[in-house]
Amino acid sequence: MRRLFRALALSALLLGGCQTLPRVPYGLEMLHAASPSYRYDFLEPDTRARFVHEFGRVQREQAGDIQLLALSGGGANGAYGAGVIYGWSQRGDRPAFSVVTGVSAGALIAPFVFAGPAFDPALREAFTDGRSKNLLRSRGLGALFRPGVFKPEPLRKLITDSVTPALIEAVAKEHRKGRRLFVATTSLDTQTQVVWDMGALAQHRDPASRLLFQNILIASSSVPGVFPPVLLTVERDGHAVSELHADGGTVANFFVAPQALLAAPTPSTGAAHIFILLNSRTTPRFVVVPVGGLKIVARSFDTMLKSLTVSEITNVKLAASEKGLKLAVGEIPDELDENFLDFTQAHMNALFSAGQQRGAAGTAFRLIAGTTAATPP
Repeated sequence: MRRLFRALALSALLLGGCQTLPRVPYGLEMLHAASPSYRYDFLEPDTRARFVHEFGRVQREQAGDIQLLALSGGGANGAYGAGVIYGWSQRGDRPAFSVVTGVSAGALIAPFVFAGPAFDPALREAFTDGRSKNLLRSRGLGALFRPGVFKPEPLRKLITDSVTPALIEAVAKEHRKGRRLFVATTSLDTQTQVVWDMGALAQHRDPASRLLFQNILIASSSVPGVFPPVLLTVERDGHAVSELHADGGTVANFFVAPQALLAAPTPSTGAAHIFILLNSRTTPRFVVVPVGGLKIVARSFDTMLKSLTVSEITNVKLAASEKGLKLAVGEIPDELDENFLDFTQAHMNALFSAGQQRGAAGTAFRLIAGTTAATPP
C-alpha cells in the first residue's frame, strides 16, 4: 500500500509530463448537437426538463408509487453492496426497483440489480471469484508518461467479461417495462456530472452501442490518476463527439436526482421510496496519522469522501422530508475493514459475506426520512 500511494503521489507531481490522449477539438454547440436522448448533462434547462419528463413517465407506468435504489462508489468496497443485494434476494422481499442508479463501483452493480435476481449469481461471481485481485497492475515507469498509475486493461476485461450481451438485453427488456437504469460519469471536458439512461442505450443492439454501454461503466469506475479516463463517443443525426469521462464519484458519490431538482419546491423526482446503499461509511474513524506525506494523502482522500457523502445525504434527506418521500440509507458497518483499493479476494469475500448476511437479515438499511415507509432490509 505504501508503494501504491508513493506511485500516486509521484504521478500527480509529474502530471505535466504525461502522455496525452489524441483528441479532436469540438465546441459545446457540437456536443449538444451530437448528444443522444439517453445522455443528460443538466447544463441546459431543456435537459433538466427532459429528465423530469422521464421520471414522470416512470411514475405513470409504475402506477404512481416508484422505488429508487442509488448505489454509491467505493472501489473494492463495492463487494459489500453486491453482498447486500444478494442477501436481499435470499430474504425474498427485494423490490423490483422502478429506478436504479449507480456511480463508480455502484455503476458495476447497478445493471445486475436492474436485470433482476436471475443475474445474482453473475453479480456474486464478478465480486468474489478473485478476478479483481489483478486490477491494480502498475505501469511502472510508464505511469510517468500516461494518464493513470495502473493499466486499464484489467478493469476493461473485468467489465467486458461481466457485462455480457445477455445482461445488456435483460436491461433493455426491463427498460421496455417502464423501469429506468441510470449511471453517472464525470465529463472532464465540461466539468459536470453526466447521467446515462442505460436502458435506452441498450435498445440499440449494434456493436458500437454495446461497446458504449461497457465503456460508460469503465469510465464511471476510472478514478482519476489511478486509472486513465475514457473517451466516450456519442452520435446523433450525423454529428459525433468524443468526450473525456472519468469516475462518476468525482462529482458525487451517488446519484438520486440533479441538485436543482432536489431543491425545487415541488416534488420533482416522483419517487416515493428512496434507498441509498453506500459502499463506504460516513462515520469518522479515529487514527493517529503518521506525519508522512503518503499517509496524509490517503487519510485526506478518505476524509474528503466522507464529508462529501454526508453533505449529499443531508441534501437528499431535506428534499425527502419536504416532499414527503421515504428515505433509507445503508452503509458499511463500523466493525468491518474498508479499503477502496484492497482488491484481494479475501477482503472482497469478507465484505460480500457481511453484506449478504445483513441483506438477508433485514439490517442493511436504516430509515432516516418518512414515517410510513415499509421496513427497509
